[in-house]
Amino acid sequence: MPAASIDFALAASAMVLLTVGAMYGENMVAEPFLDTEVNDLGRHYQMGRYMLLSQGDPADWGTGEEPTGLGFAAEGDNYELDIDKISRLNPSNAYAVNYTTLWEALNVEDVSFRIGVETLFDISLGLTSSQNQGAETVYNFSASTSREGYPLASKVSYYVAVRDSIYSAAGTTDDDGTGTVEFTLHNSKSGTALLVGIARIDESIVSYDVLPFAHVSGSPDPAGTYATLSPKDFTLHVDLDPDASILNAAVFSLDFTFNLTAAGLDYEIPRLLDPGPMILVLTGSNASAYWAEWVAYPQVPLEMGSDMSADQVVSDVNRVSYVVVIEGARYRCSIEFRSPEENE
Repeated sequence: MPAASIDFALAASAMVLLTVGAMYGENMVAEPFLDTEVNDLGRHYQMGRYMLLSQGDPADWGTGEEPTGLGFAAEGDNYELDIDKISRLNPSNAYAVNYTTLWEALNVEDVSFRIGVETLFDISLGLTSSQNQGAETVYNFSASTSREGYPLASKVSYYVAVRDSIYSAAGTTDDDGTGTVEFTLHNSKSGTALLVGIARIDESIVSYDVLPFAHVSGSPDPAGTYATLSPKDFTLHVDLDPDASILNAAVFSLDFTFNLTAAGLDYEIPRLLDPGPMILVLTGSNASAYWAEWVAYPQVPLEMGSDMSADQVVSDVNRVSYVVVIEGARYRCSIEFRSPEENE
């Protein structure tokens, strides 16, 4: 299938789902899916819609207390989700809400669930070569964009962050879904570097990837070694290792990049005009290394909830999928439900 046709199909299917959701309206209550006599698939579908059309209780639980009523909607159009409610589903966020709390907030005792949120297509970055040229090193990177195995052409913005320096370049992936980019870094800026790639195939269909790589240094340490980054309420909260210090903090989107303003270990996140995830990058040093950490806002992809992978469970699972909007960009939200048999 040509890439243009895939682009159109993604956009068209998203709009159809959003329009159908609007026809049903936002005012839903839990009673319709409390009746266990209803067919499980239909009941689970209604639960999924309820979660995505309701703001929950309290309505601002994304930036406040934990929810006592479950709903992920923002104050806006149907299937528009709150950036902080979604980010608090990610277990790596310091403000994450655990599954038990979410299950109790749904208040349907005979149903377990698992939630996943992801971009509508994928971009994958790779380091293909590096060449030392005296005081500089030239790096060549590859990019691949696809959706469920089909290649997609896209517009891509690339950034490299290392120490207190930021480099940028623009590129594309062709109809076969492939592209390349080159960066030249001065060797005096040694340490862990991050290549950020943000791709767009439609105004509201955006994806990203982040590739750590070693620049004249040892291999990058695992994520979270020096700092844990947790976005909430357009503030980046940093849990910093006591032996580490921060050199720079920045935000990246398809068309914009800014350094972030600090208030202690909190950084204000700007409200950018670009739809799509923002990539927040922190660079710093300790006694022996120059490091880099990052997080996306909203903090997707994510998956959390009840384990649905056991052999005796899989056959009872119903999976429902929706196209949703978060801060102007479209994502896919999939929810797996299971109603255990009475004799289990």
